[in-house]
Amino acid sequence: TLQGTSSTTDLSANKTVILHFLNDPEGNGTKKSSGRPQKISPALSRRIRLVAITGADCSPITIRRHLREKGFRNKRRLQRPRLLQRHKIARLDFARVHQTWDIGRWKKVGTRLHV
Repeated sequence: TLQGTSSTTDLSANKTVILHFLNDPEGNGTKKSSGRPQKISPALSRRIRLVAITGADCSPITIRRHLREKGFRNKRRLQRPRLLQRHKIARLDFARVHQTWDIGRWKKVGTRLHV
């Protein structure tokens, strides 16, 4: 606890600042700075650092072409499991069995809701 203003003068800080720090020491100094955004993006910053370290001065297209020649492909990872051959066969079987169903028969199909 603070006793008087002697501790604030020793630390050359405002009393309110010290109280805020004592109430939330983890959040101290985490306020995002305001003002104009940086001109250099994080990606460009990494690229500048890489060029400075390696000394290689080539365009991103050259790097991509080289990686493609070495067998690397620019593909995004699938967000779901692949559709396997057995899945395709099961879908086709389902479609063939239910191909002749009329609307009345489809209306009798029960639905399950998991809530």
